[in-house]
Amino acid sequence: MKRKTIVIAVATSLAAGLLSGCGAENNSGSAKSGQTGDAAKPVELTWGIHFQAPAVVPDTQVQKWLEQKFNVRIKPIKVTDASIASGEVPDLFILGDPANVSAYQAQGVLMSIDRNMLKEKMPEYYKDVEKSSELFQTVTFGDKLWAVPMFIDLKPYDFNMLWRKDWLDKLGIAKIPETLDEFEQAAYAIAKKDPDGNGKNDTYGLTGTATSTWGSGFYSIFGAYGVQPTMWQLKDGQVVNGSVRPETKDALAKLRQWYADGVIDPEFITDTQDSYRKKLYNGRIGVIEEQIGRGALEDGATIVGMKAINPNAKLAMGKNPKGPGGDGSWDWGIKSNFVVLGNKVKDNPEKLNKIFEILRAESSDEETINITSLGVKGTQWDFADSGATSGATKFLPGFEKQEQRDAIGARLFSLGNITTRNYRDKYSNPKLNEAVRAYTSAPRWTDALLFAALPSDGKYKKDLTALMQKYFAQIISGEIPLSDFDKFVTEWKAKGGDEQTKEANEMYQKQFKK
Repeated sequence: MKRKTIVIAVATSLAAGLLSGCGAENNSGSAKSGQTGDAAKPVELTWGIHFQAPAVVPDTQVQKWLEQKFNVRIKPIKVTDASIASGEVPDLFILGDPANVSAYQAQGVLMSIDRNMLKEKMPEYYKDVEKSSELFQTVTFGDKLWAVPMFIDLKPYDFNMLWRKDWLDKLGIAKIPETLDEFEQAAYAIAKKDPDGNGKNDTYGLTGTATSTWGSGFYSIFGAYGVQPTMWQLKDGQVVNGSVRPETKDALAKLRQWYADGVIDPEFITDTQDSYRKKLYNGRIGVIEEQIGRGALEDGATIVGMKAINPNAKLAMGKNPKGPGGDGSWDWGIKSNFVVLGNKVKDNPEKLNKIFEILRAESSDEETINITSLGVKGTQWDFADSGATSGATKFLPGFEKQEQRDAIGARLFSLGNITTRNYRDKYSNPKLNEAVRAYTSAPRWTDALLFAALPSDGKYKKDLTALMQKYFAQIISGEIPLSDFDKFVTEWKAKGGDEQTKEANEMYQKQFKK
């Protein structure tokens, strides 16, 4: 009974703090409708909570804070294909990919957006996103804009190599591998020379992720040959798909050799990022493809995860290996997510104005951004360095886990990378930024169309990706001969690849050629 009383007291205190805006700063001076419209009837909004959140948490403190600040009444809903199909279209929600925007636009559930209105209503953010104006082309269909694009400059989720440095040391490999030949030598040594010292032949150099919905796995190895399967790449003025380029066959030959020699974990076909991290922690493999943000700094999630399971192990990040086609890995480019509006909003000017008032605040008003994404300073979060007023942030005890922050509404109503560069500059981690600049292969390695949806994607894309994954897994594992790559290319083209390639080149010429 005593514990319940404490929880209620904390919750009450937090709600009061949020409603008064305590602990948060406001330097941008955006409009506050709660101050001017207290007597007005609140505008009712249906709000699609952040798509990465597993479920709606009703009546959170953040929701109540937004309602008071902007004089609105919010109905939060979880957006799914089924909910959209049933007619439950939010007034405001986020989509993660141009293909999602394209699909919903085709269903007639979205409102088109005038760029002039965007410039007028969100001047601070528009000034920044306009510097990457090609992003507008990714969600322009029928010469109309259907979403507010978000952008990202420095990407902590770019892949690089994370090595068991203590194993390399034991094997006499003093230098973190930089070339494909050095990578190969280290991977073979890890697989063959018992780096864990247990006298058993139970270690592998690496594994892959052939289960991804968008790629092939082994991104850095394909990158060493100058290709990325499924990605549209510019070659001699033409847009071609990385799945069927001749260099891809060369990369498959190398991976096939490694598999036959026992260097690649035979479970690579079913491995995921989560499973290969566990294999790294538990001493089964010696190197993984890892996000810079998780592996470059001592407080990175994978570094912390290793320490929890194997505190004596040492990890070190290295660059993607350089091979005959260069070096690099999968890269999402400047693209982030997209804000879209439900089609009924266009018939309600009051609601439309209110939404853009909120969008402006979520992009440029420090107080609003912090409350919706972090919570209250001093309660849920603080700056990482004691006494700092800018730089990296940290979540405080009781709010380190995402579900704890979801419970108060932080993230549910955040719009993520719609923030201005001024805000990002103030709240970014300088050490992480330095690591990203040191290791990233961007902007060389991204899609020539910025992952824009092709007209025939719904008809072909999923099946072509699955076809690629099946053939590549069978070729690498030796189930079928390497020569069957040519059979794959023929099948890929016949099953929609040729049509997609034609569309990709037409789109590039019309929308992305500089």
